[in-house]
Amino acid sequence: MENDENKSIFTFDPGEPPEGFIAVEENAEEDVVFDWDPTYDAGIYPEMSDLNSVSEEDEGTESDAGPSFLERCRDFFRSVKLPSVKVQLPAMKSIFKNKYVIRRAVALALIALLILVPAVSLIIRAVRNGKPVTTENVGPLPSDEVAVHRVPVYYDYGKPAPESPGSTGYFNDAVIVGDTRLVQLLPTYGIGSFQKVLYGTAVSVSNVLEYDNVNADGEPETFISALTGKQYGKIYICLGLNELGWAYPEVFEEDYRTLITQIRSIQPTALIYLLAIVPVNEAQFDNDYIYNTRIQQYNSMILSVAESNRIYYVDCYAGMADASGALNPSYTSDGFYINETGAEAWWNYIASHTVDPEVYEN
Repeated sequence: MENDENKSIFTFDPGEPPEGFIAVEENAEEDVVFDWDPTYDAGIYPEMSDLNSVSEEDEGTESDAGPSFLERCRDFFRSVKLPSVKVQLPAMKSIFKNKYVIRRAVALALIALLILVPAVSLIIRAVRNGKPVTTENVGPLPSDEVAVHRVPVYYDYGKPAPESPGSTGYFNDAVIVGDTRLVQLLPTYGIGSFQKVLYGTAVSVSNVLEYDNVNADGEPETFISALTGKQYGKIYICLGLNELGWAYPEVFEEDYRTLITQIRSIQPTALIYLLAIVPVNEAQFDNDYIYNTRIQQYNSMILSVAESNRIYYVDCYAGMADASGALNPSYTSDGFYINETGAEAWWNYIASHTVDPEVYEN
C-alpha cells in the first residue's frame, strides 16, 4: 500500500464477478474491473454487508496503528467510483429488430396490394374493351328468338295433365315421336294436327334418337335430324310399347330420363309431354309380356320421369280404357291395334289435356 496526502490506493482483486454480470473491457492491457458495490446489494453477497456495519465497540475504540481494516475497506468503496457495467442483450435486440422488419414488410405488402389491384383491374377492362367478343372465347351467343321455357311454379307434376278446353291451333308448332301404334293413329287415318309426326316400328327410349324413321309426309328422316332442324313449341313422346318385354323394367326408366335430358339439350324452349301407354283388351289379345298390369307398371315409371323432370304427363291409358281398365272394345278389332274410332278418341283425349304454363305461374 502506498500513502498519499489525499487518498489511499491499494490493489484489490474482488475475485469472480457475481452471476449475471458481464465484464466490460476498458483496456485490453489493463485489469478487468467491475462496477460492483457490495453495499448496494447485500442480497448477492450478504457476507460483505458486514463491511458497512461496524459495531459500537469498534467505533469507540481507536488503535494506535490507525483505522482498522474494515474502516479502510469501507472508506475505499465509498470513495472509488468504478465505470458502470454495460449489460448487453444481443438476443433481445435481435428479436426487436426482427419484429420491426416484419412489420415493415407487412406494411409494404399492403401498400403494394392497394396499388396493384386497381391497376390490374383497369388493365383487364382496357383489354376486354379493346377485344371483340366472339364465339371463340365465349361460345355460341344466344339467339333473340330463343327463350327458355318458364316452368310453372304451382303445377303438380306428379299428377296427369288436367282436362282443358283444347284447341287444334295448339299443335301447329308440335312434333310427336312414337312407336308402332303411332303409325296407325295419325298417318294411317290422317287424324290430328301435329306439325310433324315421327314414328318407327321398333323404336324405344334407348334408340329413338339414332333410329331411322319415316315421317308423316312419307320422307325418310332420322329423329335427331328432325329435332335439330328447327325449334318446336311442344314435343310429345309416345314410347314404351316395345320395352314391355325388357327383363329389367328399371332400365326403361333410366333410359327415359337420359332421353329427356338429350331432348332438352336440343329443344330447350319446348314444352314436353309424355304419353301413357294405351291399354290392350286381354279378352281379344293374349301376349306373354304385353298385358295391362305390365303396362300400368311402365306408366307409373313414365309418370315418375315426368315428375322428376318437371314435364307433363298425359294419362292416355285412362282415356282409352273401359270401366274394367281394358282397351275399349269399340276402339280395336283385335285387342291391340287401334281402329279409326279409337284413333279419333285418342286424339281428342290428347288435344283436351294440355297445360297452359301461365295459368300456374301466379
